[in-house]
Amino acid sequence: MTYGLEPLDDRDLRDSLRSGMSFPAALEDLRRRLVRYAVKLVWNRADAEEIVQDAFQIAVTKKIAIRDDQFDAWMFRTAGNLCLNHRRKHRPESLGDWIAASEARTPIESAMEVERLERLRVCISELPPQQRIALTLRWIEQFDYRDVAKIMELTESAARAHVHQARRHLADAMGSHDDA
Repeated sequence: MTYGLEPLDDRDLRDSLRSGMSFPAALEDLRRRLVRYAVKLVWNRADAEEIVQDAFQIAVTKKIAIRDDQFDAWMFRTAGNLCLNHRRKHRPESLGDWIAASEARTPIESAMEVERLERLRVCISELPPQQRIALTLRWIEQFDYRDVAKIMELTESAARAHVHQARRHLADAMGSHDDA
């Protein structure tokens, strides 16, 4: 599926083939990465799928050039902004249903794990949007700082600062909860 985006010339097709993927496969790979990223920001797979579809729709509507080296960064930035807009309007669903009960855990241990992850999610949601996105891109999606900076349209040092501040805030917040 190409989402209405077709290779604009032979160079686009060559680039996707050089990476070992056909053009549709390269777009599908990007879609999967965007969905994984959006799930981390909105905590709901169905909403994440819809947000990514909206991002592709915007790319088609705005005629964003696929051959542009910035296309992936633009798509991640657009999906991230759509996720932030979505989070302002909707409450995340409980994590309890998503956490697999391990046979090695007791029900009390499982409940404590759900509670700890819910606390972490609340702490992450309280981060300023720039810190939340930088943290998600760097530590969950495993982008290097250069790519985080490109996606967020920041300098690399600013991206590093956002990630550092987010991690410090989470450590402080989770530490204060553990003390309570």
